[in-house]
Amino acid sequence: MSPRPAKNAMSFEQATARLEEIVARMDDPATGMEQMIALAEEGMALIRSSKKLLAEAELKIRKLEAPQEQDTPAAPQDDNEFSLL
Repeated sequence: MSPRPAKNAMSFEQATARLEEIVARMDDPATGMEQMIALAEEGMALIRSSKKLLAEAELKIRKLEAPQEQDTPAAPQDDNEFSLL
């Protein structure tokens, strides 16, 4: 069974949307320095979370692409048979 995401965890798509909101607010000249720092901290946390999600997705894809050696029994080898494998 795969681990369940934390209650407050965002999907990759949600994190990306929130990062876009953060960038827009940081580009707004009316955003104060303290708010900018808080937004930057939130953005960095979202980036770390997104990188983790991407790494997990990549691992799943690699597992899907890998040959399923456990599922296919090995053919018995004949000692007189020549093979490069």
